Amino acid sequence: MTKWVLKDVIMVGIASLIFGVIYLGAVHFGLLLGTLLTPFGLSVLANEFIFGVWFMAAAFAGYVLRKPGAATITEMIAALLEVFMGNFYGPIIFISGFVQGIGTEAGFALGGYRRYGWFPLITGAIGATITSFLWGIIRSNFVDLQWQLLVVIFIIRLLSSLFFSAFLVKIVCDHLTRMGVLNSYPIAEDQTISAKREAA
Repeated sequence: MTKWVLKDVIMVGIASLIFGVIYLGAVHFGLLLGTLLTPFGLSVLANEFIFGVWFMAAAFAGYVLRKPGAATITEMIAALLEVFMGNFYGPIIFISGFVQGIGTEAGFALGGYRRYGWFPLITGAIGATITSFLWGIIRSNFVDLQWQLLVVIFIIRLLSSLFFSAFLVKIVCDHLTRMGVLNSYPIAEDQTISAKREAA
């Protein structure tokens, strides 16, 4: 399970490219949302509602490939491609990708890379929320904000993370597996075993 083969590298590349595009789209959507929320004084919350989108590459790779490092590597490459495609925040996004990746990776590591399903995805979403929030304190000067607003930011980011990188990723991955798209990956083997147990 821990040995990487060519198909794993290809999946990392495909997932990184797809989510890199999604990430860049989320950046522009966040700007639009911020503009809409500015009259209400809530522009600081704009990205928080969709923050979980930026954890999806890591969650997807970790859940599908089920190999140590898959989540972090895919997240970092997706962030790098996002920069190359025109993210105006620049190279610092690569660091953000690393921070978000290790947070998500922690969810899979807690299960010893043997336990899959809702547990690693939910704990990974929580982990990514925590690591990205701590990074935000350094990068975005969150320390200057009132503690009440910090609590609101954290809660919204957590809910966004749970929806996008846990619930949505699991639904999409399980659906792709049922369609046969991911038949050559560990996720398919795991679901086959689960189906046989239910049928027994």
